[in-house]
Amino acid sequence: MKKRYILLLLCAIFILTGCGNTKTLTCTSIDESSALKKYSTLTIEVKENKIDDMRFVVDIIFPEEYQYQRQSMINEIKTSKPYMQAILINNGIRLITEDKNNSFIGIPTDQEITYNELKEVLELQDYTCK
Repeated sequence: MKKRYILLLLCAIFILTGCGNTKTLTCTSIDESSALKKYSTLTIEVKENKIDDMRFVVDIIFPEEYQYQRQSMINEIKTSKPYMQAILINNGIRLITEDKNNSFIGIPTDQEITYNELKEVLELQDYTCK
């Protein structure tokens, strides 16, 4: 009987504290102010008020007259930023960065930040978040 109450108590504690609670924040940004168009998508997992996982995808669309530069840009990125994946897409390139247990947007991932605080920071940087 005591084991049953202890088990129920532990379950209640886990439910009330949100243990293992992970929220995913997805934010997008569009920059069409120059000849190169940039479409960015951030997907960030926040677990127990810490950034647990982050994926940053940027599609850069080139105007017709710069299409020939796509491969040289990919080669340069692969050399200078080996942590970043760069691939050809229609009319442009896609850059993918995945980050775990490091630092993102100047916030160390071991620093406490809530889902809502992170959302506010990104929206101040002109991202649209949901």
